Amino acid sequence: MKKLSLLIGLTMVFGICHAQDELPIVVPDRPGFTYGAAVVQHHKITWDNGFAFESMPDGERTVTLNSTMLRYGLFENMELRLGSDFLLSYDGLEPRPTFGVGPLTAGVKFKLNEGHGIIPTVGFLAELKSPHVGTKEQLPSHLAPAMYAIFEHAIGERFWLCYNAGLEWDGETAAPKTFLAIGFGGNITESLGAFIETYHYLHREEKSQHMTEFGLTWLVSRRVQLDIEADMDFRNFGKHYGIGAGVSWMIN
Repeated sequence: MKKLSLLIGLTMVFGICHAQDELPIVVPDRPGFTYGAAVVQHHKITWDNGFAFESMPDGERTVTLNSTMLRYGLFENMELRLGSDFLLSYDGLEPRPTFGVGPLTAGVKFKLNEGHGIIPTVGFLAELKSPHVGTKEQLPSHLAPAMYAIFEHAIGERFWLCYNAGLEWDGETAAPKTFLAIGFGGNITESLGAFIETYHYLHREEKSQHMTEFGLTWLVSRRVQLDIEADMDFRNFGKHYGIGAGVSWMIN
């Protein structure tokens, strides 16, 4: 659940989109599912870490005890990514919940240009989930790639709009899911931000998923941001929903 920007001197990331200035500041890739175009500053390391709960329409519930992503700014316009999840699942059939470690995810993200006016800032993200590292029940049968095109607009000095289009493979079937997302947010104060987004997973053979999410972020310091978020499926209101919270920390 991946980003906001403050565009005057002090750069801030509010949830799903983010922008940077010349001064070192944390560049989170959370909360939310819509990716922003900014990358971690050169030779900096950011640790995105979170907790989440999701309830599905079929009664299955998943607690993400820890969702962690380490990101390193290899170049000015490129970051490397490495992450995994620690999951607790309950489907109502087993007497006890099951614990598992999600597959190791490695990726790279590029910021391709700096937007101006109606021209968006453009980014690209590619990730790969391993079928070998993690709890057996959580692993895909084959390598599971994903790729996303990222577009971000600054709206004045306080607001932003970003949208993504991507493809995700699950490592089980050849046909990918199509991912579409759009998010809007802005600054409440210099340290507080808010966002709302809608994201969709479309598949030819499986039921499509349509979610709406909203949340708040708090830039505690230039190195640390806290966040809270909630999302819901209005077509399965009360049956499919989630909540989450997390922290992003620029380590060095």
